[in-house]
Amino acid sequence: MTAQDLPAWMPLSVFIWIVQMIAYHGFGLWFEWLDRNGRLADYKVRPVDSWTYAQVLPRVLLNQVFILLPAMVLVEKAGLAFVGPAHITPLMFIVGLIGMTIGHDLVQYVSHAWILHRPTLMRTLGHSVHHSTTASRSISACFMSPMDFLMEIAAPYLLPLIAITAIGSAGSDLVFHIFAVSAGAFGGLYEHSGYDFSVKLAKSDNALARFVASRISSKAHAEHHSRGNVSYSDGFGSSNICDTVFKTRWDLVKPRERQRRSAQEQEA
Repeated sequence: MTAQDLPAWMPLSVFIWIVQMIAYHGFGLWFEWLDRNGRLADYKVRPVDSWTYAQVLPRVLLNQVFILLPAMVLVEKAGLAFVGPAHITPLMFIVGLIGMTIGHDLVQYVSHAWILHRPTLMRTLGHSVHHSTTASRSISACFMSPMDFLMEIAAPYLLPLIAITAIGSAGSDLVFHIFAVSAGAFGGLYEHSGYDFSVKLAKSDNALARFVASRISSKAHAEHHSRGNVSYSDGFGSSNICDTVFKTRWDLVKPRERQRRSAQEQEA
């Protein structure tokens, strides 16, 4: 199946949005089922958020329907994304995924760390709404104010997509777009679910197992919700470039603070 096989009345962006909604709410319901039945309890490292699923869902749907969907349609109508070859080469598929990962990291860091977390803008732009949750109920990944959702969800997805489309990746390749939105949906939900599938691997004596554990951990975003000033874009599926370069990664902040205090003491 290709984009050309879609009904004439359905833009590719709308089809991909529907796929994204199926993935997001499918994974979200799975995590909710785990919470209610106690399955995988060994991996539930944070208690369930006081916000209920029913309380969170309406705001999530409003953001997805009235911000994400129009934004996706707009970039397609402008010829910026969801356009181009129906099939891309394996090389461009890989290039596109790398570009999406790095681009998401860059855009989210700028909007999240430098704008949304500014003390004067935290409430004005509504990022405090998202921080009223504790990242322990998956569907809260999109529980945000409209401006927050635009800057943290829509822009970090669509701006990198526009960039890789311009260099010949993504195009209208259904496989690429379906994989990208499904992986992105799972990553956001997992980071806000309260589960950490790395906890057992992290205790292994095997170096490879510990490396895998470091890549699938949800701890970074949990630390962001609990501490506020760390890990603005690193975490599951992220390139971790920005938080590493600016030393705001959750495991770098305390050593940096200790070094600063030590330098101040020596100067005194």
